[in-house]
Amino acid sequence: MSAPTKRAPDFAETSVEALDQLLRQGPFAAALRAAIAARGLSLDRIQDRLMRRGIKLSIATLSYWQSGQRRPERPASLRALKQIEVILGLPADSLSALLGTTNRRENRGLTEAAPAITDLWPGNSDIAELLAGVPTNADSSLRRLTQHDRVCIGADGRIKSLRCTQLMRADQDGADHFLFVFDWEGQGYSPPIVTNLRNCRLGRVVFNTMKGLFAGEFVFERPLRRGETVLIEYEFDNSCRGMRPRQQDDSYSRRFGRPIREYVLEMCFDEQAPPQRCQHFASQLEDGDPKMIRNLQMGLANTVLAVGRDFGPGYFGIHWSLGK
Repeated sequence: MSAPTKRAPDFAETSVEALDQLLRQGPFAAALRAAIAARGLSLDRIQDRLMRRGIKLSIATLSYWQSGQRRPERPASLRALKQIEVILGLPADSLSALLGTTNRRENRGLTEAAPAITDLWPGNSDIAELLAGVPTNADSSLRRLTQHDRVCIGADGRIKSLRCTQLMRADQDGADHFLFVFDWEGQGYSPPIVTNLRNCRLGRVVFNTMKGLFAGEFVFERPLRRGETVLIEYEFDNSCRGMRPRQQDDSYSRRFGRPIREYVLEMCFDEQAPPQRCQHFASQLEDGDPKMIRNLQMGLANTVLAVGRDFGPGYFGIHWSLGK
């Protein structure tokens, strides 16, 4: 009696196993090629599906990525890669994870000059004049990794406080302070009070009361060495201490001159004045008008969240409309 014949492994099963291994171990280009082949999509069709999602990516770029001649580096390319993972039916971040921390986008800031902080407000001479009294050189040697802003809106519809937790890494030896600029719409009132400092102290501050501008520096406990990280926390208490009525706020945003890995913006509204609508917006620095991304759903305790990953340069914020 002859022995049973072993069934040859199915080609599709072999391809799936090979793809799974490539997604675990890389390299990136081989994993991308295998994923495209397994999905059976041409580069034209991938480009078309990206276009439907509002993302422009050339076929040449896709070809370079899968051949290994280039890798996704810019924030826009990394956002496109996230959508490619969805189009190819892959787990989230499965391709992105293969880029690793050795990717050139991680090291690009060491040789590529960051824009001056005044460039984040193009055409605003008030900012340039305000910052003339504060050293801005160290700001370019710090890389933003993660940041969480918690903004509380009072019953009067104005920004009451801002709580920030920020993780940064030094690109050069000697970074010892972080620069901030805050537009509190003061219109003649006192600037915010800085409280709840952690791992830093308040250094020099300057403000333009009539323009509602407030700037200064947070000084670290000691100078950082290249590659060291620092986590700081601070809070701006923007309580109204004037007698005149003040205009309601309707938006809050942060401006980033360099990419940030993750930015979390949390807006907390008073239960007596819940917003009718909240929208997330984001735009490049040179854009005249913000681009509305999506409507936001209210969560527990009258809060909304917007999260940006590998975001920037640009500005990122939330707009709201209060009920009558």
